[in-house]
Amino acid sequence: MRASVFMAGGGFARLRRRIAEIEANSRAQILADSPNAAEPESLFSSSRDIRLSRAPPTLAPRRGAATLPFAIPRLDHMLAGGLRRAALHEVRSDESRDAGVAIGFAAAILSRLADDDDRPILWIVEAAAAHEAGALYGTGLIRFGLDPARLIMVGVDRAKDALWVFEEGLGCRGLAAVLTEIRGEPRLLDLTASRRLALRAAEHGVMGLLVRQSHHPEPGAATTRWLVAPQPAAASDDTPAAIGHPAWRLTLERNRRGATGVFDVEWNHDQRCFITRPAAGEVAAHPRPVAAHSPDRSSAPSGAGKIVALRPKLRDEPLPREERRRHLRSRG
Repeated sequence: MRASVFMAGGGFARLRRRIAEIEANSRAQILADSPNAAEPESLFSSSRDIRLSRAPPTLAPRRGAATLPFAIPRLDHMLAGGLRRAALHEVRSDESRDAGVAIGFAAAILSRLADDDDRPILWIVEAAAAHEAGALYGTGLIRFGLDPARLIMVGVDRAKDALWVFEEGLGCRGLAAVLTEIRGEPRLLDLTASRRLALRAAEHGVMGLLVRQSHHPEPGAATTRWLVAPQPAAASDDTPAAIGHPAWRLTLERNRRGATGVFDVEWNHDQRCFITRPAAGEVAAHPRPVAAHSPDRSSAPSGAGKIVALRPKLRDEPLPREERRRHLRSRG
């Protein structure tokens, strides 16, 4: 993988310098585009002693529109044009085994964002989340449509560190988006912390993606919350014997800008776009042959009624009372 990799803890100093460099380059670009703009103020963190630059709120982001459309009319209508870029969005998986599915959906969003925004993307991974879902694979990201050279990877041991880096990244205008993977429901990620993250994303124009391996949705300030579940892939049009596009069932659980709903979508990594998945009866079955029914097998007797599966009696299990009585009467 060609991405920059940092480990939180001893590597926090390197991360601070890297974020400061990105912020300085972004500020220089903003001032070059607007010579009459005032010098940005400095934002100091009392607990971490970090210096980040804050551009004037009147200046628009360097690239991209205010929303990121899915190119699915019904979904974009519900979202009032698409995902809001300067906002916090939550993506979760209901089961731990579906954590990779949620990450895939988030990576697809970032792939579309990267086509319209040339700033780097900060990707934060908690150790517990990495143990469950695995690490990113550079070649796989490229084939999925996301260039790993655009990523700044941060690995942390605790959810506390992941949330701190997440908040600092959302305050950096030099980033297009910040994604963090967290497992479970840490106490630090309460409603107050969620509101602070959402406000920071809105103030600095950075998209925040909070990917959670969580069984239960919790109150939060995210603009949208998505529950992602896997769907079977249909056959590929080009190669019928191969597996088709990745498919997900998206449940829009929270939408501050409209209604909610359920959507079955596929991801076309060649065109970097979402497409509506056909209905269940319209999805072509995978063309692999299956074993035929035996021609000489016995059929169920006519008039047998409903077939009920009976549990076999264990060797030392006592007989029911009525059955014991019949057994004793039969023995005379």
